[in-house]
Amino acid sequence: MVALSPKARRFIAIAIDGLEDSQAKAIWSAVDKDTAGDLPDAAAHAALTALQRLERRLRARLESRTVGEDEASDLSNDLGLVCAIESDLKRQIDQHAA
Repeated sequence: MVALSPKARRFIAIAIDGLEDSQAKAIWSAVDKDTAGDLPDAAAHAALTALQRLERRLRARLESRTVGEDEASDLSNDLGLVCAIESDLKRQIDQHAA
């Protein structure tokens, strides 16, 4: 299982809030967010789905011609964190699938 930082958990919560999937939201709401403990597999799947959608939105916004330099920098930083969290979640999912 993957232990996530509080910042990573905040990003996942934001991504989950953007989903219309009530099952993913229910799975995430059952996770103890006050600890940096391991993330259960079901929550890892829900989080990965939500983060992948968030990644697409961040990339689309980053490619927009209306993005200023400061916002582009913030978006790039957010995108880097999202991709790092996704990588950790994929590693957990792959380990348990094997």
